[in-house]
Amino acid sequence: MRARYGVPLGIAAAGAAGLVYAAGFEVRSFRLRRVTVPVLPAGMRPFRVLQVSDIHMVGGQRKKQRWLRSLAGLRPDFVINTGDNLSDPEGVPEVLDALGPLMDFPGAYVFGSNDYYGPTLRNPARYLLEKSAGRHGLNGNPPVTGVVHNPWEDLRDGFDAAGWLNLTNTRGRSSSRASPWS
Repeated sequence: MRARYGVPLGIAAAGAAGLVYAAGFEVRSFRLRRVTVPVLPAGMRPFRVLQVSDIHMVGGQRKKQRWLRSLAGLRPDFVINTGDNLSDPEGVPEVLDALGPLMDFPGAYVFGSNDYYGPTLRNPARYLLEKSAGRHGLNGNPPVTGVVHNPWEDLRDGFDAAGWLNLTNTRGRSSSRASPWS
């Protein structure tokens, strides 16, 4: 009898512990990682790039907003925002406000899927199948129905107004003001 219920109960306990960790700690744990990539010639001034990713902003996340604003104190030479800024259609003003001090620096951005679509409970295998079949609604494909569409255009307009370069599905060249050699 013990073996019959022990394994399922153990799996359920591990799943519950994972949910508690994700909802109680991980969601409030912001990280700054520093990595040195030795690609510049010896004696050159370091070029500091700050990558911001997976903000997943929802309304009322004041601690996260303060932390994001504080990153401007790092004085990066260039900021790259690699998407998934939103987790709430109402979050655009809060994202732009939180990133405001960083938008004083040269930068570029790309959008992630969460910038286009709000989160919904879905089977992960179904997501992968829809994406491979071209039904995710990006790049000229028809949009997926029954999903929340985030106002990514407002986010784009805010980043563009700051002079950040939109590299979503394209390439580009930043102005010389981002160069450590000018």
